[in-house]
Amino acid sequence: MMAKQSSGSMTLEAIASRLDYFEAQVQLVHWQTPSHAEHSALNFYDTVHDFKDDVMERLMGYMGQKVKAFKREPVTDNMPASRIVMEVSQFAYKLGEWAESNGYCDVKNISDTLSGEAAKTLYLLTQS
Repeated sequence: MMAKQSSGSMTLEAIASRLDYFEAQVQLVHWQTPSHAEHSALNFYDTVHDFKDDVMERLMGYMGQKVKAFKREPVTDNMPASRIVMEVSQFAYKLGEWAESNGYCDVKNISDTLSGEAAKTLYLLTQS
């Protein structure tokens, strides 16, 4: 199925770059935290990893093209856990809106799921 043209920054490469960054940044925060509760909550990186692979394969199918090389965003030392999880949540929302506008119902649904997992993780971070 061929898709509508990507609008703005929602290209395969831009989406891949953001998801790659989120996975790496959440994992780094997971490794750097001094809190066991936060460390456990940040197993969220597994969710981000699985989402990244799943959504990229679906989008390549919808759009009828493969992702090209993309610029990797650098990660930051000692980023607050809640900040990166909130960034993931906000991106999931934007991706879901974009997917819905293009008729990619399943991408919208799994974006909603990622947003929900981020919300749960934000709650768990309050317990640390």
